[in-house]
Amino acid sequence: MKSRRKFFAAVSSLAIALTVLLTGCGAPAQEGTALKETGILTLSVNPEIQIEYNRDGKVTALTGRNDDGKGIVEVYPDYIGKNCEDVLQDLIVEINEAGYFVDDIDGNKKNIVLQLEPGSVLPSDNFLADMSASTQEAVKRLSLSSGIVTIDDDDYDPAYAKDGKLSPYITLEKAQEIALTQANIDVVDAVFDDKEFDHDDGTPIFELEFTANGNEYEYDIHAVTGKVVRAEHKILDTQGIPQIAGSGVTDYDDTDYGPNSDGVTDYDDTDYGLNSDGMTDYNDTNYGDTNYDDGGSDYSDDDDGGSDYDD
Repeated sequence: MKSRRKFFAAVSSLAIALTVLLTGCGAPAQEGTALKETGILTLSVNPEIQIEYNRDGKVTALTGRNDDGKGIVEVYPDYIGKNCEDVLQDLIVEINEAGYFVDDIDGNKKNIVLQLEPGSVLPSDNFLADMSASTQEAVKRLSLSSGIVTIDDDDYDPAYAKDGKLSPYITLEKAQEIALTQANIDVVDAVFDDKEFDHDDGTPIFELEFTANGNEYEYDIHAVTGKVVRAEHKILDTQGIPQIAGSGVTDYDDTDYGPNSDGVTDYDDTDYGLNSDGMTDYNDTNYGDTNYDDGGSDYSDDDDGGSDYDD
């Protein structure tokens, strides 16, 4: 009898140990938490292309987010199963051959924006940095001078997270970085005089004004994609008065600049957020018109007005 009790006690202890072991190794930390197995990286020049990849960094799908992006994807069919960095390099080549790097923005070649969707799986700790380096290799081989800007989880403004959904908008600091990269200006040389977040005909943008090296700049940055949608700069005289227009005002928001342009690029009809289904219209959602320089800015309609980015 004693030996039977010992046997059952041993079996019971073993079962408990296995349960603890399996729970610690395989179960999620919190009930309802699921490990994400895929990720989305968006490449934007003027073509916008969504790259879906798995935990191993292999590409599973490509989607053009605007007409120019769709055109590039159509001529690049053999991407399934390739490494993400190889696909990025191939896409840069295709975009270059299609003539999208010919046009300048404010006298400089267009930024290349690599945007990681919040919550995406990371095949490695340095995944986005590796993707940036790979893209830079392609740019160098093609003798291009485009700057590369990356947007990751830390670059989204948490003030705009609502109803359990992640923020769709980048931070003011990231928008400023994008503007300076496009203008080819070092951050230590720039002084931002005005910065506002607003909706321009339904498009969420950061309106930035800054001076650097005897020039006055006005840039509009798309608050979701990080693209430069408007650029202007003027030369200042010794008293700081604008004298000679630089490249003039250029609006990059409503027009496709590539071959076969149809002039109907519209950011309002696209869902750029997590689990994009193409049905979300940011124009229909009021996140509040935030003014970063008036001292009383609300992030949303029910904010208490205490957030202000003014210097």
